[in-house]
Amino acid sequence: MQKPQIHNGNLELTYFFDKQAEPTMLEETETSKIGTSIKNKIWQIFPSACASLTCIPFGLMLGWPSPTYPTLIFAEDSPVPITLDQSAMIAGFLLLGVCFGTLFSTSSIAQGPKNGIIFGNLCIVLGWVLMWQSQNMYWLLASRFLMGSGHGYAMGQIKRYIIEMTEDALSASLVKQTQFYALFGFVLAFAVGPFISFRLFALTSLILATFILFLAIFLPSTPRELIQAKKIRDAKKLLVFLKPDSNPDQEIDKIRETDSNVKPVNDFGFMKIMRDNSLRVNFIKFTFIVICQQYCGAPPTLVYTQIIFSRSNVPYPEYIALGYAVLFFLSNLVGCYISPKYNKKTVLLVSSFSILLLFILNILVIYFKVNEKYFSYTSVIVMYLFIIVYTTSLGSIPFTLINDWFPQNCRVFMTKFYIVMFSLLGLSITKIFQVLIGQFPLYIPFCLFSAVIVFAIGFISIFMSGGGNKHFYKTNIAEIVVGVEEKK
Repeated sequence: MQKPQIHNGNLELTYFFDKQAEPTMLEETETSKIGTSIKNKIWQIFPSACASLTCIPFGLMLGWPSPTYPTLIFAEDSPVPITLDQSAMIAGFLLLGVCFGTLFSTSSIAQGPKNGIIFGNLCIVLGWVLMWQSQNMYWLLASRFLMGSGHGYAMGQIKRYIIEMTEDALSASLVKQTQFYALFGFVLAFAVGPFISFRLFALTSLILATFILFLAIFLPSTPRELIQAKKIRDAKKLLVFLKPDSNPDQEIDKIRETDSNVKPVNDFGFMKIMRDNSLRVNFIKFTFIVICQQYCGAPPTLVYTQIIFSRSNVPYPEYIALGYAVLFFLSNLVGCYISPKYNKKTVLLVSSFSILLLFILNILVIYFKVNEKYFSYTSVIVMYLFIIVYTTSLGSIPFTLINDWFPQNCRVFMTKFYIVMFSLLGLSITKIFQVLIGQFPLYIPFCLFSAVIVFAIGFISIFMSGGGNKHFYKTNIAEIVVGVEEKK
């Protein structure tokens, strides 16, 4: 604004600037940058989130046994009659499928990961079709194996898609979050399954899986996919949205240069790991910790949740089982983001002692029939505490040891090894649990789990260091020829 004044007979104009009324150029620039950054993040996160939705139908199938088995096994009008002996095998075929699909998860059926995601979703849809139309046990086996295979393969493609569509810092977080989509589906199965029929559950899941398949079809291709398909103009348009501050031509040149300079990946397989003394020792320790992780009893309690609470004479077992699933979901958040920040040996030891104490309490509660004589929800409290303690420690920390104990060029193999071992051990302990509850009182399986925990306490105390094998990196990483990063 201006104000006229007379000075020595002359008219002068004095200018006054209102800083609140007229924002500075710097403020406008900062506001523009914030808006651009938000748009940039949306263009990266939204397609990645849509790709990750693939995990929800798998999560529904993962949680399917607990609310469904009481109907299929014990009901006189069972739509697909099965026996308790067959139930563990049916549950395990999902994990066998995951093992099979994981073996091929880093291979593409066509250029880029988008087609791999579509293929994985197609397998999941077909799996739910088989479940919907199931006539006998073999239909159930085929359904779960097909869905597990589709998910195991799709997970590798989803990770590739996220990495190619997002910045490094963002991709690490988004890849980690994919497990929570599956856990959401898992909880949803516990919430809906007990209250609808077997066919309706399968049909509802089929509709959801089909919708996610169509979303996958319309996902944008990654810049690398477009460049490989020689759609340079489309690649430039996409890069403008993903990286507005960068020159699209320069980004395309970087991608081409990266692809042209790719060398054969010098990943370590099983035999190379066995030839290296430090790697061999870490591999053996890691294997035993994964065995303890699965054989301490969590997998069968998640498969037979409702049956366990029913046999413990707990009122409203379907609602109690839902609470168990919700706690499992929430505890995974803690186990994923908080627990690894602390001394891992200490966390594992404290949690293992706590789990042992809880198992002893649960054995006493079942043996002396505390639920029937005193308080109906005693075993509920014990089992809820167990799943919280287990999931935040022994259930989540072993996977993080891969980064602590193995160099970059071992991690692809070790990740696949972990998934396969995790699945096979989960299958076997579920079968053992099923045999035990079919032949003995309910407390007998928890005696087995207690013995495993005692072994875990001794093994962790003797053979595991506090903060991971950091010394291994300093002394051996220079001697190992690191191949192309997993991102490439």
